Amino acid sequence: MAKKPAPKKAPAKKPATSKKPAVVKKKPAPVKKAPAPKKKPQAVKPKAVTQPAPAAPVKKAEPAPVFKPVFEAPAPKPAAAPSPAPSAKPVMKTGSGGVTALTIAAQASAGAAANGNSHPANILVLVSSGGWPVTELTKDHFTLMEYFEVPGQQAPFSNNITSFRNVGTGAYLLQVKPINGAPWRTGHHLAQILVSSADDRQGQGAVKLIIR
Repeated sequence: MAKKPAPKKAPAKKPATSKKPAVVKKKPAPVKKAPAPKKKPQAVKPKAVTQPAPAAPVKKAEPAPVFKPVFEAPAPKPAAAPSPAPSAKPVMKTGSGGVTALTIAAQASAGAAANGNSHPANILVLVSSGGWPVTELTKDHFTLMEYFEVPGQQAPFSNNITSFRNVGTGAYLLQVKPINGAPWRTGHHLAQILVSSADDRQGQGAVKLIIR
């Protein structure tokens, strides 16, 4: 059987164009981006300026030393050992090893001695040490020497102690007369008295005996 031709489709009607003007859609304005905040410039710290080291002071030329003659000082003497402190009450010591010298005082008197006779004359001797009497002496501790001969005197009385007495208070009574029994002659007889103790302390004095 013969096929019937397919009916043709009517062409689609175009819609009527409206008389109203077409609204033109505006493109949205581009959004402006806010400008990024400008960074504040950081303060530039000044670099420390290294100052040059101060120049060393220029030393002035020193004058040449003048050499003077040097004299050697004597060697120092060794210091003496300190003496012990004195006790509250001083005590008289006998035999102190010669620490303190003896002090001698003497007076003479003619007594019975006179021009032309040979009687003994008197001599008083006081012996002390540091102000304290020395009481332990004997006749052997005394030496007597006469000087300056008196006109007409035949012999001196040196070391011719005919009598000796220790009073015990530091006083010693001596009697002297010319040696060999010679008589006295008028004048001033001067003599030296030397005293030495057993502990090697020494002292001396002078005496004048007047014979009339």
